[in-house]
Amino acid sequence: MHTFLRSCGKPLWWLGLLCGAWTAAHSAEPVAEQDLKAAYIFNFIQFIEWPEGQGSGNEFTVCVSPFSPLKRSLTALENKQTTRGQTIKIRHLEVATLRECEALIVHNPDAEHVLRALRAAPQGHGVLTIADDMTFVDPDIVIALAQSEGRVVFHIHAEAATKAGLTISSRLLRLAKGSR
Repeated sequence: MHTFLRSCGKPLWWLGLLCGAWTAAHSAEPVAEQDLKAAYIFNFIQFIEWPEGQGSGNEFTVCVSPFSPLKRSLTALENKQTTRGQTIKIRHLEVATLRECEALIVHNPDAEHVLRALRAAPQGHGVLTIADDMTFVDPDIVIALAQSEGRVVFHIHAEAATKAGLTISSRLLRLAKGSR
């Protein structure tokens, strides 16, 4: 092997770099659950279609409770681009401006009054509801996130998506655990 490396004109130091990179990659800190959930939410946005005229402007608004454990991680998505060229904007959730949200991250303590306000909206309202924890289950939640066996999993309630006027990609539906 030593002869092969010399014949290729490659010094042996590259092998040390490769081993060092492998060690660094395997000793890296694991991704925090909230950061992973925020990445999932970013990807959900890419695989969902909103009703015509909604979700098609220059900005895509994600609303989150100021008390949600996902707030900090979602703030990191601010100004990222969706595949449709929209700029993601993160807003604090306010019931009065609920209809201005394309995606709504529902935190358990806020869930009841937020969902009550959303139920008053007309069918096809175009708001993607995502529960940040599976301990709260509601038929109006489109996607519910959870941690299972050290992994983040999600469930999709297709009927809630239809009621909201959203079309979920079949690729995303196949990845969901226990879609209904």
